[in-house]
Amino acid sequence: MAAYITFSVISLHRGMPRYLTQQQRWLKHDAIAASRCRIGILGFGHLGQASARVLTTLGYPCSGWSRSQKHVEAVTSYFGDDQLGDFLARSDILVCLLALTDLPRGLLDHNLFAQLPKGAGLVHAGRGQQLNHQDLIDALDTGQLGHAIVDVTVPDPLPTDHPFWTHPSVWLTPHIASETHAESSVKVLLDNIRRHQQGRPMNGLIDMKRGY
Repeated sequence: MAAYITFSVISLHRGMPRYLTQQQRWLKHDAIAASRCRIGILGFGHLGQASARVLTTLGYPCSGWSRSQKHVEAVTSYFGDDQLGDFLARSDILVCLLALTDLPRGLLDHNLFAQLPKGAGLVHAGRGQQLNHQDLIDALDTGQLGHAIVDVTVPDPLPTDHPFWTHPSVWLTPHIASETHAESSVKVLLDNIRRHQQGRPMNGLIDMKRGY
């Protein structure tokens, strides 16, 4: 996941969607310095924190938003509904990694996009149900958003006539942000078996009340 998010952020930051659409190099390079491109990670759990750690090593100022405050070195933590607006206002590229709960269904909509800096980028690798497709298209067409990289949709895959396929400011990726690798998965499984046998807490437990 961190590798996908890093690739997506750098692609939007460096203007790669524009480059690929035009199929030519810019005469004037207008990508802003990494230190001036602020990354906001919406959903600051294990995946969000791992992505932030990679991005900060590349010079990107990062912030994360979650229900409860998190503490990650060199990352500004926002939490709770009261701080969501401040978090969005300083997110030049918004990365959505939220889990699917009742709260964020349809959260990526007109109201949220309007709180981002004009021309902001979006990387959506959370859950398909969180994105309002028409509101995203409207935000791109009006210039409120610059570009969007979308990895998750409902339905998945999209119908062949869906406007995301042909929209010049949308990149679609085939649900590849987080891949399961056999070697690492087996290590996690064996570690949890040992933990269970020893009566220790297992990793990756889901809180059914929270939904993640």
